[in-house]
Amino acid sequence: MPVTIWGQLSNDRKAASTGLQPRTQEVLQTLGLLSTVESKAVRVCEIASWTKDSTGKLSRESVAPGTVRPSRFPYFLAGDQGVVEGILEEDLRHRGHIVDYSLEILEYAYETNNSGLWPIKVFIKNHITEAVETWHAGYLLGCDGADSTIRRLVGIEAEYHGKEDVWLVADLSLDTNFPDARRRSTVKTAHSNCVLMPSTENRTRVITPLTPANLKSMGSQEYIQSPFPSLAGNKTSATTLVRFLHPRLSAILAPWDVRINDVSWIRRYHTTKRLATRFSDPTHHIFLLGDACHTHSPFTAHSMNAGMMDAHNLAWKLALVHRGLAKAHLLATYTLERLAHAQQLLDLDVSVDHTLQLPPADPAAHEGFPSGCAVRYAPGLLVKQEVRLPVRSAAAPLTPGTRLLDMRLTRHIDGNAVHLLDEMAWDGRFQLLVCLGALAFAAPVVVGLAAYLASAASPLALFSPPPLLDVFLLHTHDHYRVSLEELAPPFAQRAERVYEDVGGAGLASVGVNPRLGALVLVRPDGFVAVVTNLDDARGVMAFLDGFLNRQAGSGEGMAMARASGDEMVF
Repeated sequence: MPVTIWGQLSNDRKAASTGLQPRTQEVLQTLGLLSTVESKAVRVCEIASWTKDSTGKLSRESVAPGTVRPSRFPYFLAGDQGVVEGILEEDLRHRGHIVDYSLEILEYAYETNNSGLWPIKVFIKNHITEAVETWHAGYLLGCDGADSTIRRLVGIEAEYHGKEDVWLVADLSLDTNFPDARRRSTVKTAHSNCVLMPSTENRTRVITPLTPANLKSMGSQEYIQSPFPSLAGNKTSATTLVRFLHPRLSAILAPWDVRINDVSWIRRYHTTKRLATRFSDPTHHIFLLGDACHTHSPFTAHSMNAGMMDAHNLAWKLALVHRGLAKAHLLATYTLERLAHAQQLLDLDVSVDHTLQLPPADPAAHEGFPSGCAVRYAPGLLVKQEVRLPVRSAAAPLTPGTRLLDMRLTRHIDGNAVHLLDEMAWDGRFQLLVCLGALAFAAPVVVGLAAYLASAASPLALFSPPPLLDVFLLHTHDHYRVSLEELAPPFAQRAERVYEDVGGAGLASVGVNPRLGALVLVRPDGFVAVVTNLDDARGVMAFLDGFLNRQAGSGEGMAMARASGDEMVF
């Protein structure tokens, strides 16, 4: 689909995020970008908690893994948001898109006589030519930050949660003998707190809250732009901030020595935890993403991660609807899913506040949120609540509305050890996992399933072309003893989609009983939509019928198309 992207350069992009969560890394891996991002970042694998008691003794309370939910990437990647954005922009250029920083939206209007694909008239100012141009758009996405112009033009309110916070954030080169300087460390004292986060080039990101008394002692001096222009009334010089930070760090970390050798970047800025009342206009043609609809504390590092996950949730839905492959009401699920999740993140932010500590009460309420892996979408159009088979206790049991955990498998056709999520084509298709486990290929339930999937009445045939469903066959048999030629259609025609789960470890990790098997439908964003019995393929068809459009060119022949030659959705 044709896309035009415009943005505004900012000198404060570093302040918005200090690290990429495991879930964000999983998504970047599906886009083929993670290795590039990781080459510009550092891994943060563990977190440490320190407390100074009333006698002034600083003691380590704990050292623990940085994540509690299973993930292929069980660590954070610490680096600069500007670097990550540069990598994303370069990927856009390779795909034929650029970010135009010379354009600014002034206003928009719906054209009453245009009910087609381009119903929005957008008035754009070109700051190079100074001309005001009129564009026609199908959709308008506001990813334009906390002071979003799009949000203001649409008239969406943003509600405040908790109080306004003021933070000092800096990237420093430190000379210190503090034992956990290369871990993500939270240090709490009676008078102040700080977070130390390892960063690139042996630097350390330091975050510490500022109280009204701190602000009064600094006064208001030369201009430093706030990331939130509407809150930029108080300005403090970089020199003043460094002079304040050095003794504070020394006092917090004492008796350990600390000296600031170099300051790469330092800012004082205000944050307000806000949540938009809705993430789209009533027509579902204009959407808000990221800080435009929710803002967070820098301690929890949600802003950039949550914004990227907003885009990941919306992109495939837009592509399907725009191409006529899905019904328009699919777009309503964006607000339903992402607003509820943003509310959960803000509740966590408010409970953390300046204490820089997760609340001890009801730890299950926030477990996994720092990693981004605890997202669970509510039952609805894209999540079928009913699970028609028993799911065993497991590391990440199959649960509708949660992300699919990766598995290590052996590809049947060539014996290669692969990651399941790397094998999937993340291009707008749904993925149907046929988890046979230890069931025989000739078992009646397997033969019946294969016959239905190969028929003209199956979702493989009716939602094609382009194919909106890919099929994966997972079994625990010795692949040396199984001939692919003996498999029934459609599996025989999809030989590259047949895998041995050696020892059943992968299926066990998601709770599949190898004697019963399972049928699992996975959404284009990697979230589980349906978990059901192997004899319930028609139930999967009925589920997809709720939001996908059957294609005019559907037929049994389309069901046999090899995935490698299929046209992509986007």
